[in-house]
Amino acid sequence: MDVIFLLAFWLFLLTALTLGWQAGNRHDRRVIIAIAAAAIISAGASLFLQERISLPLVAAVDVLLLVVVMRYALSSGRYWPIWFAAFHMTSVVFTVLAVVLPPIPHMVAERIAGFWSLPCLIVMVVGLIVDQRRGVNPSPT
Repeated sequence: MDVIFLLAFWLFLLTALTLGWQAGNRHDRRVIIAIAAAAIISAGASLFLQERISLPLVAAVDVLLLVVVMRYALSSGRYWPIWFAAFHMTSVVFTVLAVVLPPIPHMVAERIAGFWSLPCLIVMVVGLIVDQRRGVNPSPT
């Protein structure tokens, strides 16, 4: 069952990144590259490293992505980065909780953290498509 959810997530991620890439400008695409890199690094760490090493690494990657998205949100005229940052901050909180909690509760926190990636991607795609249809193309200052 986990394999089905994992495949569905990666399919959803690739679809969201592709749609975002097509609808966004070059500044949006930099953030999309950061999102893709964070997903690949986190997946690689989870697959190839022990959990006691991979979980703090994933948390560090998530915090770094949050910094990138928040920086973009502060310089962009678009709303999707603000929403993305808010949802991702929730994910970061649960990821950090997963690092510090004992094994059983940490699994719950880790699953909840993973869930918040879905609203992040949805808000990115919807925001970029709405901006594209309205002809809004603000670039960061």
